[in-house]
Amino acid sequence: MFDVPILVVIYNRVEFTHDLFDILHDLRPSKLYVAADGAKQEDKYDYPHCLEARCVFMPEWECEMNTLYKDAHLGKSATVAAAMSWFFEHETEGIVLFDDTLPHPDFFPFCKWMLEKYRDDPRIMHIGGTNMLRKPEKYVEESYYFSAYPATWGFATWKDKWKGFDLKMKELENIEFSDLTTQYQFKSKVVNFWKRRFNLLKTENIDIWEYQYIFHLWFKNGYCITPARNLVQNRGFHPRKRRLRKLNRPTQSVLPIRENPQVERNLKADRFVFRRYYRKDKLTFLQRWLDENVFND
Repeated sequence: MFDVPILVVIYNRVEFTHDLFDILHDLRPSKLYVAADGAKQEDKYDYPHCLEARCVFMPEWECEMNTLYKDAHLGKSATVAAAMSWFFEHETEGIVLFDDTLPHPDFFPFCKWMLEKYRDDPRIMHIGGTNMLRKPEKYVEESYYFSAYPATWGFATWKDKWKGFDLKMKELENIEFSDLTTQYQFKSKVVNFWKRRFNLLKTENIDIWEYQYIFHLWFKNGYCITPARNLVQNRGFHPRKRRLRKLNRPTQSVLPIRENPQVERNLKADRFVFRRYYRKDKLTFLQRWLDENVFND
């Protein structure tokens, strides 16, 4: 039985939810939290799909299961923010997964080991499960590296390090942006990119929680852990998102863990992730908001 609490955020993907539950069934976590967004009222097919997805989570092993099932439809970012706050009302640390993810079995002991090792290290804020690098062996020799960018398809973190997360990024108004990014050694064009992105989120009242989470981590001068091999696959990409789907690497084993002794950002790996994942034009950025908050792709 696995003793690290796990939060699963679901919506209406019944088949994907079944596949994830099968993995959790084999793992047999002792504590399971399930948060679900509500159905869209204007879609008559949404409610039965949401209900069916919720019915998937019926563990027959000894498991303390808690649920947060929303009646109204909030959208992805608001649902994640509410689910995380609820989760950390009860736990001090844990693992977070989404209904369209498939974690490798090594993902769970990897997260447990990292949660214990870096629990009291204020520099480490986030433990990711995804590696997007084309040839990761070219970038890192150990079992993980340190990054400025959080891999959020499946991850682990702590209550005290999530504390203060805010979709509205209130602190953005009271800081000098260069102070936010100095320790990460970004080039000026990267700093300008993120300044424009955060300002767009703020001024247009756009919620894309992964971006607001990046701001949260940088505001706290935090680093993220990324495994040297991919441990979580994301199956939720729309067919038109070809560029993102190409970054969805097959999962591989990362055990036994080889420690990375120096907490220092891997600049080369982060440059790859920035170029291939984050650097999009404004139209693509806004389309992502529509996909996740309106169309729920």
